[in-house]
Amino acid sequence: MASPTDRASRLRQNLQTLLDDYQRQLHTLLPLRQLVKGSVYDLRTRCGKASCHCASDKGPLHISTVLSWSEHGKTRLRTLPPGELAHFRQLTENYRRFRQARAALVKLHQRIVAHIDRLEAALQLPPPKPASRRRKT
Repeated sequence: MASPTDRASRLRQNLQTLLDDYQRQLHTLLPLRQLVKGSVYDLRTRCGKASCHCASDKGPLHISTVLSWSEHGKTRLRTLPPGELAHFRQLTENYRRFRQARAALVKLHQRIVAHIDRLEAALQLPPPKPASRRRKT
């Protein structure tokens, strides 16, 4: 079985590795300057006009590129202009990367705190034994 000193040393090394991982996740998150929550995708719909090509079962549907996001429990859609597609795809990708890095940081933080608790337990000494009492005679 490892001595308390060896265990504390290993915990310090593990803690340093976790801190390095934490720093890498921060470097992923910090450069992102603009974010847009949601997803960009092509929405295919029927317009509802009886004379339109989309009215038949085999006719092509109308396609519009939209930004979709959830707000107060409701899905919202916004049609995007063709010139803004690449920009909004990048912004939604930034949001996805930001949220993934944030989730990783939360998990790492929990692991770091657990390692700190274990390090504290490994370093902690028991309280001193009570001093012997002499009886007065």
